[in-house]
Amino acid sequence: MNQHEHQHKNHGHEHDQHHRPRKGLHKDWRTWLVVGLMLGAMLIYIFTMDESIRPGSNTQGPGMPAAPPPPAGI
Repeated sequence: MNQHEHQHKNHGHEHDQHHRPRKGLHKDWRTWLVVGLMLGAMLIYIFTMDESIRPGSNTQGPGMPAAPPPPAGI
């Protein structure tokens, strides 16, 4: 038996994992769920861009109180 015949021998495995018929990825409902969630998140991101608060903008609103100074004498 030469090396080529030995590599292609099935070794008695009837159901090899590499030769199973696979269902198409586009037919799986989980794929479409993930695609829908991703598109929804992208649309929310696009439509809410003007509602973001930009650093350094002069928006009126409740500000953070200043932190108290460190205790003297330490």
